[in-house]
Amino acid sequence: MDRRDFIKVSAAGLVGLSIPGIWQSAGACAKREKYNVVILGDTHYDDIDPLKYHAGYSDPNPSREAAHREEFVRNGQMWAQRCPRLVKRAACLVDDETRFTLQMGDLIQGDTADAATHMRFLDDAANLMKSSLAPDLPFVTVAGNHDVRGKDDSASWQAYKEYMTVRMSAELGQEITDVNFLFRYGQDAFVVIDFNRPKVSRIKALLEEARGARHVFVIVHGPVFPFDDPDIYFWYLLGSRTDQYAGQRREVRALLASLNAIVLCGHTHTTEFLDWRGDGGRITQMTMNSVWSSEEKGQYSVLASGADQYGNLQGKTLFDEYRPGICQYSMADSAGSFKLIVDGPSVHVDFYAGDSSRRTRRFTLR
Repeated sequence: MDRRDFIKVSAAGLVGLSIPGIWQSAGACAKREKYNVVILGDTHYDDIDPLKYHAGYSDPNPSREAAHREEFVRNGQMWAQRCPRLVKRAACLVDDETRFTLQMGDLIQGDTADAATHMRFLDDAANLMKSSLAPDLPFVTVAGNHDVRGKDDSASWQAYKEYMTVRMSAELGQEITDVNFLFRYGQDAFVVIDFNRPKVSRIKALLEEARGARHVFVIVHGPVFPFDDPDIYFWYLLGSRTDQYAGQRREVRALLASLNAIVLCGHTHTTEFLDWRGDGGRITQMTMNSVWSSEEKGQYSVLASGADQYGNLQGKTLFDEYRPGICQYSMADSAGSFKLIVDGPSVHVDFYAGDSSRRTRRFTLR
């Protein structure tokens, strides 16, 4: 069975589980109703046996390969122990008002030897998340850097695109032909952006298409604001160590602000909330993490709290252009599950650390 046949067979099994056209058929009722979305952050799904998905994998940089293999061990242990507990807790958050489930990228660890294995890895993870969380609801995900990483990154990226465009089409009941796409629920627009290979013209077009929505939710693996860390601060949309994409970065930021966008992201393995005013508008960012790599990360461990704390962990001047607009900020070294609650003009995210039976914290986004 070649890759295209594999995709067709996998997608065929989704038809009875998805709700085709739910976004278009929601109609006037969705304008008034309260609804929610159950969310997992990065998951780095993997198996305790590294040969299941990583057989034949290698990297030309020995130190980088060694670091990746340490991650295989970390992932295998957390998926054998803690992560099933976390996903089970997330499933308990699903109720009659849940409209779909969402995963914020790095669905899998990646680091495969070939495209066929990569596609099987994605399929196993997506099927597990969907069946565990809400088999009868659409499952939506966004491309993370690990989702497109392998012995041959270009082959892994192509495998992701081929698989996920078919999968997301079946899940959402609309034709998805790119890793950047838009879907709607009622008055709200959800714009999904590829963080790995950002196509600025495509991003701008989708954001303009979303203009006029009550809430514009931007789903992207990497954050829009620089991450407050001295080593990996450049892990953000259109970011780089040299800030070579500064013009495009500011252009996209201004467009997001004009839409008063709510950014939902992952990537940093932290639970972070940031509210910013600037460029004539507002951007609110919620970073979510489900990499429960140690038992301690199942607790809400605050690293920074307060607008004046943003950018204090590193000394880059890059942060100076953001600091004046920060209204609220907090960052915690925590993993868990999340529930986005939309109730008319109000938007909240409830966070449940680890597999906590009680809500750990509520973040007010609007």
